Amino acid sequence: MTEQFRDRSYENQKKFFDRHHCALFSKSIRVSVEINSNEGLFIRSAIPIRNKTWENYNGEFRITLKAIFEPTTLEDLIDIITVQKHFKYGWTVTAEAGTSLLELDNALRYHDPPLTLDSEAIYDSFRVSGVVAVGAHGAKPSSGIMPDQVCSMTIVTGSGKLCEFSEEKNKLEFNAAKVNLGLLGIIYTVTFRTKPMYNLRLSYTYVPVTWLNYPLRIKHLLETSDSIQLYYFPYNGFNTSEDPNLYDFTRDQIVVKRWERTNEPVSFTQQQLKQTHETQRQNFIKIYEIISSNLPQNPRAVANVAAKILSANKNTSFVFQAPDAIHSFAYEPRAKYDLSSYTFKVYPDFSNVAAEFFYGIKTLYEFAKEGKYPLNYLMEFRILKSDEALLSPTFNHDPNVLYCSLDYMPITGTPDYEEFVTLMAQRFFNKYKAKPHWAKKWEFIPNVLSYLSDVYSDQIKLFEKVRAKYDPDKIFFDNKSLEEIFNGALYK
Repeated sequence: MTEQFRDRSYENQKKFFDRHHCALFSKSIRVSVEINSNEGLFIRSAIPIRNKTWENYNGEFRITLKAIFEPTTLEDLIDIITVQKHFKYGWTVTAEAGTSLLELDNALRYHDPPLTLDSEAIYDSFRVSGVVAVGAHGAKPSSGIMPDQVCSMTIVTGSGKLCEFSEEKNKLEFNAAKVNLGLLGIIYTVTFRTKPMYNLRLSYTYVPVTWLNYPLRIKHLLETSDSIQLYYFPYNGFNTSEDPNLYDFTRDQIVVKRWERTNEPVSFTQQQLKQTHETQRQNFIKIYEIISSNLPQNPRAVANVAAKILSANKNTSFVFQAPDAIHSFAYEPRAKYDLSSYTFKVYPDFSNVAAEFFYGIKTLYEFAKEGKYPLNYLMEFRILKSDEALLSPTFNHDPNVLYCSLDYMPITGTPDYEEFVTLMAQRFFNKYKAKPHWAKKWEFIPNVLSYLSDVYSDQIKLFEKVRAKYDPDKIFFDNKSLEEIFNGALYK
């Protein structure tokens, strides 16, 4: 993939902020940006820096920083995260763009009263600007994508002006800003609505893949849970080196992950959670090293390594504070994975959700018959509610519509992965007009740019009015994939 969209969607938003909430400035925006201090908002002076790099989640893209701001005093830290009462939304939290979800969680956890975001992306290492810019999401249907919890944000435009976006100021512009793909400018701050801190019982239940034959089970789980997520570790029902019944996928199991509200006390201390996360990181490194070192010679032998290490085949259930339950998996940057995700509308009886998850598992075994093992880590889905962010994959004016987000995750460099995902994506495009997650891999799908022009056509026309207002010189509109998608929608 030569001109990756993610090279701009993440870069435009995150190249200005490093791993320590550091404000970074590139050639696109001059360091001498000035904001009227009477407005109570400002951009700090940045210090030139050398030999500092940032990379995205799978190490595929790296950037070199030009300048950096690092907080050194308590006042700096207070500036980065501010919890305050809002006349309409109650307690809110405002975070600067480079703030990680972990730092945001802790600021809310130790606030008086304790607070939390209602839903978040799975890894707490993700940054505020990134999750908003690309429409990242958790697993909670009632909260949808993370930008749907945003009540305002500030963005520095190409002219150096700091602009605030909120529903109260302009609903259309706010719905453009909530998933902006870096096209409006550089996100400076994001303000989220919060909830009083609560506890969640997190349960893992192993069930046979044939459990999917009764899709109303998924609907029932959703109606009786705070959130759900279904995992599948590929080829988990056999030993790839010995089993003659390699192609019997009905022997496999899936994992039902379920969050339920509870008033019970938490099961672990914060120190115990840190130890658990460290064990997880070691397991992720082990999986990555075993699979990546054997992929070129024998992809079959490592097709179910993740299943062997991560599938305990033992049901568990523990209580956590909400953010700890949401971020139940630790992030390990040394383990490199690819990600593709496709979102489609859920049928009322959930039959298409079960059918497509089942079909994906079955197709993996069809590939195995040809000596191909395109997925060696994880396949999973989450259910999200619709939202009105113009460029969101779950855009819909009907608030009762649900969407399924189905993800495929192999070790980076896995042979035949793109062939498998292309097959699945084209199926979803044809059946459901599905949309890929902007921040994950999709540009290798044949004709995907013209397809996205069509399915986003109406929303792009509205978004372009906002984009042209705030970036008339197209300072931030320099990605070839986005240009082709937008041009296809605007000028056909």
